Formats: sequence, C-alpha cells, structure tokens
Amino acid sequence: MQYEVHWKHTQTKEHNVHGKYSTFEEALQSIYDWWELNEYKPYYVRYWSREGRTVVDYGSHHMFYYIYAIGGAK
Repeated sequence: MQYEVHWKHTQTKEHNVHGKYSTFEEALQSIYDWWELNEYKPYYVRYWSREGRTVVDYGSHHMFYYIYAIGGAK
C-alpha cells in the first residue's frame, strides 16, 4: 500500500500532486513539512477518512489536501 498526497483548490480547479509515500504517517507529515518549509501556520487542522481517501481541512473553505490509499497487496 502507498499513499499519494494531492492539493486541490475547489474554486479555481488547481490541482497538484505532492508525492507518494510508504505510510499514511509519512504522507501526512509531508503536508506539515511543506507548511514549515513555506512558513505557513494553519489556524487549525482536522481530517477524516472515507473509502480510501483522507481529507485534510486546514482552515480554507476552498483548498484541501487529500491523501489517497493506492495499490495494496496482491
């Protein structure tokens, strides 16, 4: 199983793929690392998972991160 991090702006339809990670924890940490690198501090962070996708809400009404569980054991 791998985890792929995406960022989307729902109004402008901008979409970036940040990368693939071996664990969910690494994928989530990559978001925090990007914020730190860019000196961004969200007011709050909450997330929820459903059907292989985790939504990361960090205070913007139109921009979210998504962590997708991809692949798996065969």
